[in-house]
Amino acid sequence: MIRLLQNFRAILPAIMVGLAVISAPLLILFIPVEGEAAAAIFPPGWSEADVLQAAAGVDLSVIRIGATSNIAIVQLPTITAARSLRQAGALLLLPPNVLGGCLLAKTDQTLFSRSTSMSGTST
Repeated sequence: MIRLLQNFRAILPAIMVGLAVISAPLLILFIPVEGEAAAAIFPPGWSEADVLQAAAGVDLSVIRIGATSNIAIVQLPTITAARSLRQAGALLLLPPNVLGGCLLAKTDQTLFSRSTSMSGTST
């Protein structure tokens, strides 16, 4: 038992550093959304129609759909709007540029560049 306790004391610093490395990025989830725009993340499997309906149900404007169909960038004029959106089904409300902008849809590709790349021709 004493040997086990000594081994645990020897690896305790490594365990603490590991926990800090894992938990530090997760702290961003608890920062309140400030400003007018927020990325509202709804349950997986929600379609764009479900997301738009939830936002419209609480009278919020959707700026655009995010990287997946269950993410919407919405206007949040007040803190009560954020509470209402959570009651409508939003799991998380984050700043849209958090996680390196991974919540935002890619907008660097135009319809023309998509159609030419699909046909195999290049300009």
